[in-house]
Amino acid sequence: MTTVLERVQRIITEHTGTIGKQDLWGLRKLAYPIKHMNEGNYVHLQFQVEQLAVGRELNTLLRVTDDLLRYLLVELDVRPPKARVPRRTPVKPGATVPARPAVPVVPAAAVPVVAAAAVPAAPAQ
Repeated sequence: MTTVLERVQRIITEHTGTIGKQDLWGLRKLAYPIKHMNEGNYVHLQFQVEQLAVGRELNTLLRVTDDLLRYLLVELDVRPPKARVPRRTPVKPGATVPARPAVPVVPAAAVPVVAAAAVPAAPAQ
């Protein structure tokens, strides 16, 4: 297990990636037998790389490694979630609708200009 983990770490660091979180869960019972095995060592590794090709290279390495029973590579979305828009409630016939509050108008000169910035790195979880 450590040789596979070392190879994965080496590939990540060779491509200027960073390893954020590494959890060695140890020997655990599998939910169902895989290749006649009932137990396996679990490892959770979070990393960040800039190039998509690194994921492909890792996928190829892990797919052909006989020491692994299963693996899963997941790309995390680091964009902030979209603002949630409240739903409109249907108005019953004959009901009075309250007036909406007036929205203040901001002159164009008072609106701050924001420069483009790079997306921050995903926090290690």
